[in-house]
Amino acid sequence: EIINNKSLFKILKQNQIFSKEDRIFYIILVLLKYYDLNLNLNLNTLSSILNISRRTLSEDLISVKKSLKFYQLDISSIPSKGVSISGNISNIKGCFLSYIFKFLVEFEELPPLISEDYLSFFQQKISEKTIHEIDYFLYAFDLDIFGNNKKLLNSIYQIYLDENCSEDISTLSLEEFKKYFSDIFSLKHIEKAYTFFKTSTLGKFPLKDINIFIITLKFCAGILKETNIYLDKEYCNLINIFSKFISINCSQKIYFERFSNRIHIASKESSFLSLYDLSFLSLNLNNKAKNECYHLFLELRKIYPNIQFSNIIFLYLLNLNKNTFSEVENTIVVFRDLPRFLHPVIKNLFLLKENIHISHFIKYYELDTYLLHEEVSLVITFENLNSNYPFIKYYPLPI
Repeated sequence: EIINNKSLFKILKQNQIFSKEDRIFYIILVLLKYYDLNLNLNLNTLSSILNISRRTLSEDLISVKKSLKFYQLDISSIPSKGVSISGNISNIKGCFLSYIFKFLVEFEELPPLISEDYLSFFQQKISEKTIHEIDYFLYAFDLDIFGNNKKLLNSIYQIYLDENCSEDISTLSLEEFKKYFSDIFSLKHIEKAYTFFKTSTLGKFPLKDINIFIITLKFCAGILKETNIYLDKEYCNLINIFSKFISINCSQKIYFERFSNRIHIASKESSFLSLYDLSFLSLNLNNKAKNECYHLFLELRKIYPNIQFSNIIFLYLLNLNKNTFSEVENTIVVFRDLPRFLHPVIKNLFLLKENIHISHFIKYYELDTYLLHEEVSLVITFENLNSNYPFIKYYPLPI
Protein backbone atom coordinates (compact mmCIF):
# COMPACT_ATOMS: atom_id res chain seq x y z
CA GLU A 1 0.00 0.00 0.00
CA ILE A 2 2.88 2.37 0.79
CA ILE A 3 4.57 1.64 -2.55
CA ASN A 4 1.34 2.37 -4.43
CA ASN A 5 0.64 5.57 -2.48
CA LYS A 6 3.17 7.80 -4.23
CA SER A 7 2.71 10.87 -2.02
CA LEU A 8 3.10 8.86 1.19
CA PHE A 9 6.07 7.00 -0.24
CA LYS A 10 7.73 10.31 -1.16
CA ILE A 11 7.26 11.67 2.38
CA LEU A 12 8.73 8.51 3.90
CA LYS A 13 11.70 8.67 1.53
CA GLN A 14 12.39 12.29 2.50
CA ASN A 15 12.52 11.29 6.19
CA GLN A 16 14.41 8.05 5.67
CA ILE A 17 17.09 7.44 8.31
CA PHE A 18 20.60 7.22 6.87
CA SER A 19 22.12 4.42 8.97
CA LYS A 20 25.77 3.49 9.42
CA GLU A 21 25.18 0.51 7.12
CA ASP A 22 23.90 2.94 4.46
CA ARG A 23 26.99 5.11 4.91
CA ILE A 24 29.36 2.15 4.48
CA PHE A 25 27.53 1.11 1.32
CA TYR A 26 27.54 4.66 -0.04
CA ILE A 27 31.24 5.25 0.71
CA ILE A 28 32.22 2.04 -1.11
CA LEU A 29 30.03 2.98 -4.09
CA VAL A 30 31.64 6.43 -4.24
CA LEU A 31 35.16 4.98 -3.94
CA LEU A 32 34.40 2.62 -6.84
CA LYS A 33 32.95 5.46 -8.90
CA TYR A 34 35.98 7.65 -8.22
CA TYR A 35 38.30 4.78 -9.16
CA ASP A 36 36.46 4.49 -12.48
CA LEU A 37 36.83 8.26 -13.01
CA ASN A 38 40.50 8.16 -11.90
CA LEU A 39 39.84 10.55 -9.00
CA ASN A 40 40.57 10.62 -5.27
CA LEU A 41 37.81 11.02 -2.70
CA ASN A 42 38.16 14.11 -0.50
CA LEU A 43 37.24 13.22 3.09
CA ASN A 44 36.20 16.74 4.09
CA THR A 45 33.76 16.82 1.18
CA LEU A 46 32.46 13.37 2.09
CA SER A 47 31.87 14.23 5.76
CA SER A 48 29.98 17.33 4.64
CA ILE A 49 27.78 15.33 2.24
CA LEU A 50 26.99 12.75 4.92
CA ASN A 51 26.62 15.43 7.60
CA ILE A 52 28.90 13.58 10.02
CA SER A 53 32.08 14.50 11.89
CA ARG A 54 35.54 13.49 10.68
CA ARG A 55 35.80 11.25 13.74
CA THR A 56 32.63 9.36 12.75
CA LEU A 57 33.90 9.19 9.17
CA SER A 58 37.21 7.72 10.37
CA GLU A 59 35.27 5.00 12.21
CA ASP A 60 33.23 4.36 9.06
CA LEU A 61 36.42 4.00 7.00
CA ILE A 62 37.59 1.23 9.34
CA SER A 63 34.36 -0.64 8.52
CA VAL A 64 34.85 0.12 4.81
CA LYS A 65 38.34 -1.41 4.98
CA LYS A 66 36.94 -4.55 6.59
CA SER A 67 34.32 -4.84 3.84
CA LEU A 68 36.88 -4.35 1.08
CA LYS A 69 39.19 -6.98 2.59
CA PHE A 70 36.63 -9.60 1.48
CA TYR A 71 37.61 -8.67 -2.12
CA GLN A 72 41.34 -8.46 -1.25
CA LEU A 73 41.23 -4.67 -1.64
CA ASP A 74 42.43 -1.79 0.53
CA ILE A 75 42.21 2.00 0.80
CA SER A 76 45.19 4.19 -0.11
CA SER A 77 45.52 7.71 1.27
CA ILE A 78 47.34 10.57 -0.48
CA PRO A 79 47.98 13.69 1.66
CA SER A 80 46.00 16.74 0.51
CA LYS A 81 44.27 14.69 -2.22
CA GLY A 82 42.13 12.10 -0.45
CA VAL A 83 41.60 8.35 -0.51
CA SER A 84 41.14 5.74 -3.22
CA ILE A 85 40.65 2.00 -3.60
CA SER A 86 43.81 0.00 -4.27
CA GLY A 87 44.28 -3.58 -5.40
CA ASN A 88 44.25 -5.96 -8.34
CA ILE A 89 42.07 -4.75 -11.23
CA SER A 90 40.16 -8.05 -11.46
CA ASN A 91 39.34 -7.86 -7.73
CA ILE A 92 38.19 -4.26 -8.13
CA LYS A 93 35.89 -5.30 -10.98
CA GLY A 94 34.52 -8.15 -8.86
CA CYS A 95 33.79 -5.76 -6.01
CA PHE A 96 32.25 -3.25 -8.44
CA LEU A 97 29.97 -5.97 -9.84
CA SER A 98 28.75 -6.97 -6.36
CA TYR A 99 27.99 -3.42 -5.23
CA ILE A 100 26.36 -2.30 -8.50
CA PHE A 101 24.11 -5.37 -8.32
CA LYS A 102 23.15 -4.55 -4.73
CA PHE A 103 22.49 -0.93 -5.78
CA LEU A 104 20.13 -2.00 -8.60
CA VAL A 105 18.30 -4.59 -6.47
CA GLU A 106 17.71 -2.11 -3.64
CA PHE A 107 17.33 1.04 -5.74
CA GLU A 108 13.71 1.86 -4.85
CA GLU A 109 14.36 1.39 -1.13
CA LEU A 110 17.71 3.21 -0.86
CA PRO A 111 17.99 6.65 0.77
CA PRO A 112 17.69 9.38 -1.92
CA LEU A 113 21.32 10.47 -1.42
CA ILE A 114 22.54 7.10 -2.67
CA SER A 115 20.01 6.49 -5.44
CA GLU A 116 20.06 10.01 -6.91
CA ASP A 117 23.84 10.43 -6.73
CA TYR A 118 24.68 7.10 -8.32
CA LEU A 119 21.88 6.79 -10.89
CA SER A 120 23.37 9.38 -13.26
CA PHE A 121 26.72 7.59 -13.13
CA PHE A 122 25.02 4.29 -13.94
CA GLN A 123 23.12 5.83 -16.86
CA GLN A 124 26.37 7.16 -18.32
CA LYS A 125 27.95 3.71 -18.15
CA ILE A 126 25.22 1.70 -19.92
CA SER A 127 22.90 2.80 -22.72
CA GLU A 128 19.13 2.37 -22.89
CA LYS A 129 19.66 0.23 -26.01
CA THR A 130 21.88 -2.19 -24.09
CA ILE A 131 19.33 -2.41 -21.26
CA HIS A 132 16.58 -3.29 -23.77
CA GLU A 133 18.84 -5.89 -25.41
CA ILE A 134 19.48 -7.49 -22.01
CA ASP A 135 15.71 -7.52 -21.48
CA TYR A 136 15.16 -9.26 -24.83
CA PHE A 137 18.05 -11.70 -24.30
CA LEU A 138 16.73 -12.96 -20.96
CA TYR A 139 13.21 -13.30 -22.34
CA ALA A 140 14.12 -14.90 -25.69
CA PHE A 141 16.40 -17.54 -24.17
CA ASP A 142 14.34 -18.39 -21.05
CA LEU A 143 16.88 -16.93 -18.63
CA ASP A 144 14.33 -14.95 -16.61
CA ILE A 145 13.39 -17.85 -14.33
CA PHE A 146 14.90 -16.17 -11.26
CA GLY A 147 14.26 -12.76 -9.77
CA ASN A 148 16.81 -10.00 -10.47
CA ASN A 149 18.61 -11.78 -13.34
CA LYS A 150 18.10 -8.64 -15.41
CA LYS A 151 19.77 -6.50 -12.75
CA LEU A 152 22.67 -8.93 -12.54
CA LEU A 153 23.28 -8.72 -16.30
CA ASN A 154 22.89 -4.93 -16.21
CA SER A 155 25.61 -4.92 -13.55
CA ILE A 156 28.05 -7.14 -15.39
CA TYR A 157 27.67 -5.19 -18.64
CA GLN A 158 28.21 -1.91 -16.84
CA ILE A 159 31.55 -3.21 -15.53
CA TYR A 160 32.84 -5.30 -18.44
CA LEU A 161 31.26 -4.00 -21.67
CA ASP A 162 33.92 -2.64 -24.04
CA GLU A 163 32.61 -1.45 -27.40
CA ASN A 164 36.18 -0.77 -28.62
CA CYS A 165 37.45 -4.26 -27.80
CA SER A 166 38.97 -6.11 -30.78
CA GLU A 167 38.45 -9.59 -29.32
CA ASP A 168 34.96 -10.10 -27.95
CA ILE A 169 32.10 -12.61 -28.15
CA SER A 170 30.96 -11.23 -31.52
CA THR A 171 34.32 -12.21 -33.09
CA LEU A 172 33.90 -15.92 -32.28
CA SER A 173 33.15 -18.44 -35.00
CA LEU A 174 30.08 -20.64 -34.55
CA GLU A 175 32.21 -23.61 -33.49
CA GLU A 176 34.13 -21.48 -30.97
CA PHE A 177 30.85 -20.09 -29.64
CA LYS A 178 29.51 -23.62 -29.14
CA LYS A 179 32.59 -24.60 -27.09
CA TYR A 180 31.97 -21.72 -24.69
CA PHE A 181 28.16 -21.74 -24.50
CA SER A 182 26.96 -25.31 -25.15
CA ASP A 183 26.14 -25.78 -21.44
CA ILE A 184 23.92 -22.68 -21.43
CA PHE A 185 22.02 -22.82 -24.73
CA SER A 186 20.32 -25.95 -26.07
CA LEU A 187 21.17 -27.33 -29.52
CA LYS A 188 17.84 -25.91 -30.67
CA HIS A 189 18.74 -22.35 -29.61
CA ILE A 190 22.53 -22.09 -29.81
CA GLU A 191 22.65 -20.81 -33.41
CA LYS A 192 19.98 -18.24 -32.60
CA ALA A 193 22.07 -17.14 -29.59
CA TYR A 194 25.18 -16.95 -31.79
CA THR A 195 23.38 -14.69 -34.28
CA PHE A 196 22.10 -12.52 -31.44
CA PHE A 197 25.60 -11.91 -30.04
CA LYS A 198 26.91 -11.22 -33.56
CA THR A 199 24.46 -8.35 -34.08
CA SER A 200 23.87 -7.06 -30.53
CA THR A 201 25.95 -4.74 -28.35
CA LEU A 202 25.93 -7.61 -25.84
CA GLY A 203 28.43 -9.28 -28.17
CA LYS A 204 30.96 -6.61 -27.17
CA PHE A 205 31.89 -8.55 -24.05
CA PRO A 206 35.71 -9.04 -23.96
CA LEU A 207 36.97 -12.59 -24.44
CA LYS A 208 39.58 -12.04 -21.72
CA ASP A 209 36.69 -11.82 -19.22
CA ILE A 210 34.47 -14.47 -20.80
CA ASN A 211 34.78 -16.87 -17.85
CA ILE A 212 33.02 -14.44 -15.49
CA PHE A 213 30.30 -13.98 -18.14
CA ILE A 214 29.71 -17.73 -18.52
CA ILE A 215 29.63 -18.19 -14.74
CA THR A 216 27.06 -15.38 -14.51
CA LEU A 217 24.84 -16.91 -17.21
CA LYS A 218 25.01 -20.31 -15.50
CA PHE A 219 24.03 -18.65 -12.23
CA CYS A 220 21.09 -16.98 -14.02
CA ALA A 221 19.97 -20.36 -15.39
CA GLY A 222 20.45 -22.20 -12.08
CA ILE A 223 23.01 -24.61 -13.57
CA LEU A 224 26.12 -23.25 -11.82
CA LYS A 225 27.45 -25.94 -9.50
CA GLU A 226 30.46 -26.30 -7.26
CA THR A 227 32.87 -29.05 -8.30
CA ASN A 228 32.37 -32.30 -6.38
CA ILE A 229 29.42 -30.86 -4.43
CA TYR A 230 26.25 -32.95 -4.71
CA LEU A 231 22.96 -31.37 -3.70
CA ASP A 232 20.64 -34.39 -3.95
CA LYS A 233 19.74 -34.22 -0.24
CA GLU A 234 19.26 -30.44 -0.38
CA TYR A 235 17.09 -30.83 -3.47
CA CYS A 236 14.85 -33.45 -1.80
CA ASN A 237 14.72 -31.41 1.41
CA LEU A 238 13.65 -28.35 -0.58
CA ILE A 239 10.74 -30.26 -2.16
CA ASN A 240 9.65 -31.52 1.28
CA ILE A 241 9.72 -28.01 2.76
CA PHE A 242 7.85 -26.62 -0.27
CA SER A 243 5.14 -29.29 0.08
CA LYS A 244 4.77 -28.49 3.78
CA PHE A 245 4.10 -24.77 3.32
CA ILE A 246 2.64 -24.46 -0.20
CA SER A 247 -0.81 -25.71 -1.23
CA ILE A 248 0.08 -26.44 -4.88
CA ASN A 249 1.85 -29.54 -6.20
CA CYS A 250 5.54 -29.73 -7.12
CA SER A 251 5.02 -29.96 -10.88
CA GLN A 252 8.44 -28.70 -12.02
CA LYS A 253 11.03 -31.02 -10.44
CA ILE A 254 13.89 -29.83 -12.67
CA TYR A 255 13.33 -26.27 -11.48
CA PHE A 256 13.74 -27.36 -7.85
CA GLU A 257 17.16 -28.72 -8.81
CA ARG A 258 18.11 -25.41 -10.43
CA PHE A 259 16.69 -23.50 -7.48
CA SER A 260 18.85 -25.61 -5.11
CA ASN A 261 21.95 -24.83 -7.17
CA ARG A 262 21.15 -21.13 -7.18
CA ILE A 263 20.46 -20.62 -3.49
CA HIS A 264 23.38 -22.85 -2.43
CA ILE A 265 25.83 -20.76 -4.48
CA ALA A 266 24.24 -17.45 -3.47
CA SER A 267 24.29 -18.23 0.24
CA LYS A 268 27.88 -19.46 0.09
CA GLU A 269 29.40 -16.78 -2.16
CA SER A 270 27.25 -13.73 -1.49
CA SER A 271 26.40 -14.01 2.20
CA PHE A 272 28.95 -11.30 2.97
CA LEU A 273 26.94 -8.74 0.98
CA SER A 274 23.31 -8.98 2.05
CA LEU A 275 20.57 -8.03 -0.41
CA TYR A 276 17.26 -6.43 0.57
CA ASP A 277 15.06 -7.47 -2.32
CA LEU A 278 11.53 -6.06 -2.60
CA SER A 279 11.06 -6.54 -6.36
CA PHE A 280 8.21 -9.00 -5.69
CA LEU A 281 6.06 -5.95 -4.89
CA SER A 282 5.74 -5.30 -8.63
CA LEU A 283 3.67 -8.49 -9.00
CA ASN A 284 0.00 -8.23 -8.12
CA LEU A 285 -0.12 -11.30 -5.85
CA ASN A 286 -3.15 -12.38 -3.85
CA ASN A 287 -2.94 -12.69 -0.06
CA LYS A 288 -2.91 -16.49 -0.04
CA ALA A 289 0.14 -16.63 -2.33
CA LYS A 290 2.00 -13.96 -0.36
CA ASN A 291 1.25 -15.63 2.97
CA GLU A 292 2.34 -19.11 1.84
CA CYS A 293 5.50 -17.77 0.20
CA TYR A 294 6.33 -15.71 3.27
CA HIS A 295 6.23 -18.75 5.57
CA LEU A 296 8.26 -20.77 3.07
CA PHE A 297 10.78 -17.91 2.95
CA LEU A 298 11.13 -17.83 6.76
CA GLU A 299 11.77 -21.56 6.84
CA LEU A 300 14.31 -21.56 4.00
CA ARG A 301 16.13 -18.55 5.42
CA LYS A 302 17.14 -20.73 8.39
CA ILE A 303 19.20 -22.76 5.89
CA TYR A 304 20.08 -20.07 3.33
CA PRO A 305 20.58 -16.71 5.10
CA ASN A 306 20.86 -14.69 1.89
CA ILE A 307 17.85 -16.14 0.06
CA GLN A 308 15.77 -13.60 -1.89
CA PHE A 309 12.01 -13.51 -1.41
CA SER A 310 11.43 -12.84 -5.12
CA ASN A 311 12.89 -16.24 -5.96
CA ILE A 312 10.49 -17.88 -3.50
CA ILE A 313 7.68 -16.19 -5.46
CA PHE A 314 9.14 -17.48 -8.74
CA LEU A 315 9.38 -21.01 -7.30
CA TYR A 316 5.71 -20.79 -6.32
CA LEU A 317 4.51 -19.41 -9.65
CA LEU A 318 6.50 -21.82 -11.78
CA ASN A 319 4.75 -24.76 -10.13
CA LEU A 320 1.26 -23.65 -11.14
CA ASN A 321 -0.38 -26.35 -13.24
CA LYS A 322 0.38 -26.22 -16.95
CA ASN A 323 -2.04 -27.53 -19.56
CA THR A 324 -2.52 -27.07 -23.28
CA PHE A 325 -3.94 -23.80 -24.52
CA SER A 326 -5.55 -22.49 -27.70
CA GLU A 327 -4.22 -19.76 -29.99
CA VAL A 328 -6.74 -16.91 -29.88
CA GLU A 329 -6.87 -13.18 -30.57
CA ASN A 330 -7.81 -9.69 -29.35
CA THR A 331 -6.70 -9.76 -25.70
CA ILE A 332 -3.13 -8.93 -24.74
CA VAL A 333 -1.07 -8.95 -21.56
CA VAL A 334 1.24 -5.98 -21.07
CA PHE A 335 4.20 -6.64 -18.78
CA ARG A 336 7.51 -5.29 -17.53
CA ASP A 337 9.25 -8.19 -15.73
CA LEU A 338 6.73 -11.04 -15.91
CA PRO A 339 8.91 -14.14 -16.55
CA ARG A 340 8.32 -16.05 -19.74
CA PHE A 341 7.53 -19.34 -18.01
CA LEU A 342 4.30 -17.79 -16.70
CA HIS A 343 2.96 -16.85 -20.14
CA PRO A 344 1.50 -20.26 -21.13
CA VAL A 345 0.20 -20.72 -17.56
CA ILE A 346 -1.66 -17.42 -17.68
CA LYS A 347 -2.88 -18.07 -21.21
CA ASN A 348 -4.37 -21.42 -20.27
CA LEU A 349 -5.90 -20.45 -16.91
CA PHE A 350 -7.56 -17.36 -18.35
CA LEU A 351 -9.16 -19.45 -21.05
CA LEU A 352 -10.39 -22.04 -18.53
CA LYS A 353 -11.44 -19.78 -15.65
CA GLU A 354 -12.28 -16.41 -17.23
CA ASN A 355 -13.15 -17.42 -20.80
CA ILE A 356 -10.71 -14.70 -21.92
CA HIS A 357 -8.58 -15.38 -24.99
CA ILE A 358 -5.03 -14.01 -24.78
CA SER A 359 -3.22 -13.65 -28.09
CA HIS A 360 0.00 -11.80 -27.21
CA PHE A 361 2.28 -10.71 -24.38
CA ILE A 362 3.62 -7.20 -25.03
CA LYS A 363 6.44 -5.33 -23.28
CA TYR A 364 5.10 -2.16 -21.64
CA TYR A 365 7.34 0.11 -23.74
CA GLU A 366 6.00 -1.51 -26.96
CA LEU A 367 2.33 -0.96 -26.08
CA ASP A 368 1.94 2.42 -27.82
CA THR A 369 3.22 1.07 -31.13
CA TYR A 370 1.19 -2.13 -30.83
CA LEU A 371 -2.08 -0.27 -30.23
CA LEU A 372 -1.50 1.87 -33.33
CA HIS A 373 -1.40 -1.16 -35.60
CA GLU A 374 -3.59 -3.81 -33.95
CA GLU A 375 -7.19 -4.02 -32.74
CA VAL A 376 -7.33 -4.97 -29.08
CA SER A 377 -10.47 -5.71 -27.08
CA LEU A 378 -8.81 -5.97 -23.65
CA VAL A 379 -5.42 -5.14 -22.12
CA ILE A 380 -4.54 -6.83 -18.83
CA THR A 381 -1.50 -6.93 -16.54
CA PHE A 382 -0.29 -8.74 -13.43
CA GLU A 383 2.22 -6.12 -12.33
CA ASN A 384 1.94 -2.74 -10.64
CA LEU A 385 2.71 -0.66 -13.73
CA ASN A 386 2.89 3.11 -13.80
CA SER A 387 0.68 3.49 -16.86
CA ASN A 388 -1.11 6.34 -18.59
CA TYR A 389 -3.78 3.92 -19.83
CA PRO A 390 -6.77 3.73 -17.45
CA PHE A 391 -8.30 0.90 -19.51
CA ILE A 392 -5.60 -1.59 -18.46
CA LYS A 393 -7.22 -4.17 -16.17
CA TYR A 394 -5.19 -5.44 -13.22
CA TYR A 395 -5.37 -9.09 -12.17
CA PRO A 396 -3.78 -10.80 -9.15
CA LEU A 397 -1.47 -13.82 -9.20
CA PRO A 398 -2.11 -16.68 -9.00
CA ILE A 399 -5.27 -16.64 -11.07
